[in-house]
Amino acid sequence: MKNVIASAAKQSIVTFFLLIALVLFGCAKHDLEADFKPLQMHWILAQGEDESQIPRKDDCVILLTARLMAESPVQASNVGELSYEVTYGRSAKNSEIVEFEGICRDLSIMDKPECRWSATCDEDLKIVVKFHNGD
Repeated sequence: MKNVIASAAKQSIVTFFLLIALVLFGCAKHDLEADFKPLQMHWILAQGEDESQIPRKDDCVILLTARLMAESPVQASNVGELSYEVTYGRSAKNSEIVEFEGICRDLSIMDKPECRWSATCDEDLKIVVKFHNGD
């Protein structure tokens, strides 16, 4: 009798964990690639800037690129691969802030919301992006 109860308890535990695993698996996002939006970034140092004097530039560039891929105007774009020219340099108001100005390289789509933006990256690596074509 003890073996039957122990066996039933083990089956209940196994069934419970299988049910939990199925629920978690069913709720998990399966198509991670769907959110990936390919971007080409062509970085241009602002005139008069010294790249060695721009704080945290590399970290800001990485975070900005990732942020742009997730922005709704970029995600909603019907352009297969967006290509931007991005001018960057230190803010005139605060040299600890890196400023970026991005425009689409393809001039035929310049009227699209995803084609003109500015961004900042502060000393805490906080990225703020603003689109300038009606968004």
